[in-house]
Amino acid sequence: MEESEFNPDIQEKVESLAENANDQDINKVEEKNTQLNLKNDSIFKRVLENGFDGITTNPNYKLLALLIILLINLSLFFLVGNLGKTFLKNSGILG
Repeated sequence: MEESEFNPDIQEKVESLAENANDQDINKVEEKNTQLNLKNDSIFKRVLENGFDGITTNPNYKLLALLIILLINLSLFFLVGNLGKTFLKNSGILG
C-alpha cells in the first residue's frame, strides 16, 4: 500500500485559509465587543456630561428637580392615604 502524501502548496493554502477564517471570526467578535463597550461608555459619558437627571450638571438645578420630585411623591402619598382612610370609614372598619 502506498502512503498518500499531501502536496505542500495545497497544504499551505489550506492552512492559510483556515488562519484567515479564524482571524476574521476573532475580528468579528472583537468588533461586537467594542460596539457593546461604546454603547456602555456612551451611557456613562452622558450621565457624566449631562448629569443624572439629564438636565444639567448644575447642582442648583439638580436640587430643584429633586425638590419637585419629592413634593410630587409627598402629595401622592397623602392622596393615597386619604383615599384609603375614606374607604375604611365607608366600609365601617374605621370608626
